[in-house]
Amino acid sequence: MGEAEREREACGCGVGRREVVLGAALLGTLPVVAAAAGNERRPKAGDVLVHSMGPKKGKPLSVEDLPPGGPGMLAFPMDPATGTVLDGSRFNEVVAVRLDPTALSEETRKGAADGVVVYSSICSHEACPVSMWNEYEHMLVCSCHGSMFDPRAKAKVVFGPAPRRLAQLPVKAEAGVLVVTGPFDGRIGAVRAA
Repeated sequence: MGEAEREREACGCGVGRREVVLGAALLGTLPVVAAAAGNERRPKAGDVLVHSMGPKKGKPLSVEDLPPGGPGMLAFPMDPATGTVLDGSRFNEVVAVRLDPTALSEETRKGAADGVVVYSSICSHEACPVSMWNEYEHMLVCSCHGSMFDPRAKAKVVFGPAPRRLAQLPVKAEAGVLVVTGPFDGRIGAVRAA
């Protein structure tokens, strides 16, 4: 049985991931990023985070843009030298959340700025977007299968099928704007068995 057949059997939906991605790409509803993903550089120290959507799309993301206590906002890194937004791969998209700095674990605080934590927005289960917010428990939530991640504790998994936490992107605040201070501290997205 091939990978596509195993996926269809596992989800019970009759359609595999490849078919969904190909269909979405052909319909123009999903940008084809697979080829670009290998050549796209990842965030690095000095990149500025910018809004990934909405009326402020492409504008620097500031600490003040983030409501205290959540929810999070999606952003992409931008190379300030060239003004290039690194949006060619969804694996560069991050979610930034502003929390009470005293509520963050010691390890989490090391990569935070004024209580703002930034994580990969790609779930470690099936690489779906982590774009939802549980207001009651103050958790990041995967939009596909409901995995929940605690942003106060290095985005560890607290519920759902995700096998590991989200990778944290360390940041600092410069004149209120969020600036990357180093690479992601872990693997991004799902890990496929060979």
